[in-house]
Amino acid sequence: METFYQDGKTHLGLDEYRMRNAEAIGKHWCLVFVAYSLLHLDCLPPSPTKGSLPVKTIGEACRQQAQALIQALILYAHEQLQLGQKAENLFAFLFAKQQPVMAR
Repeated sequence: METFYQDGKTHLGLDEYRMRNAEAIGKHWCLVFVAYSLLHLDCLPPSPTKGSLPVKTIGEACRQQAQALIQALILYAHEQLQLGQKAENLFAFLFAKQQPVMAR
């Protein structure tokens, strides 16, 4: 449990929630538990043997997943530009969630 708590705080944002009600906090915690479980599976050796240790740490798995996501994003952007999409439109699509909402 202590290892989960340390990894959860260090790599998965367990202590970085900004919710105000118990239901939202519970959902955040569930997402952290799911992420931790999937990352833990990625750390295990391909074939279990008695006494075998994980082949990498949760931190290493997080860094590998982050790199894979960045690579996929770069390849997607390159593909869209090759298909003729304008860079401004591509950036607007990629960063749409970060744009402030204008008052109506």
